[in-house]
Amino acid sequence: MAYFKNCNTIEELKKEYRKLAMANHPDNGGKADTMKAINAAYELAFNLLKNTHNKTAQNDTTGKSKPMNETAAEYMETIQKIISFSNIVIEICGSWVWVGGNTFEYKKELKEAGFQWAPKKKMWYWRSEADAVRSRGKMSMEEIREKYGSEAIKTEERNKVTA
Repeated sequence: MAYFKNCNTIEELKKEYRKLAMANHPDNGGKADTMKAINAAYELAFNLLKNTHNKTAQNDTTGKSKPMNETAAEYMETIQKIISFSNIVIEICGSWVWVGGNTFEYKKELKEAGFQWAPKKKMWYWRSEADAVRSRGKMSMEEIREKYGSEAIKTEERNKVTA
């Protein structure tokens, strides 16, 4: 768990995993053994934080917290499918993954990875099907970023740094 020792929330954990995967994935010049260790540590940390979150949500009488059904494997697989794409922006907002930038050439791959197109936001999004929310996109991306926080990485910048 040394990779994720400073992560206290699932959102922080996901952001850190995305950074580590982009830097250490074999498709990006990393080592397979390192990526396996990162994946194992992520799964352990995710399950601990998920259990804590779900206990808090279960005791929440305000209705603001809901239990989480997403698994560590779902998120890891999703990120690993898109980290090698060039000239895109990967953004984590709450438990959702948003992808923007030059995505046209990756349309087929994004659909196969479980992403859906949000026409009003002009971005692709992924979230666990078990945690789906049917709000019909009433919030703008700025409102989503403000409410859930956001951290984005442009893959072209990552490619320049590692080249």
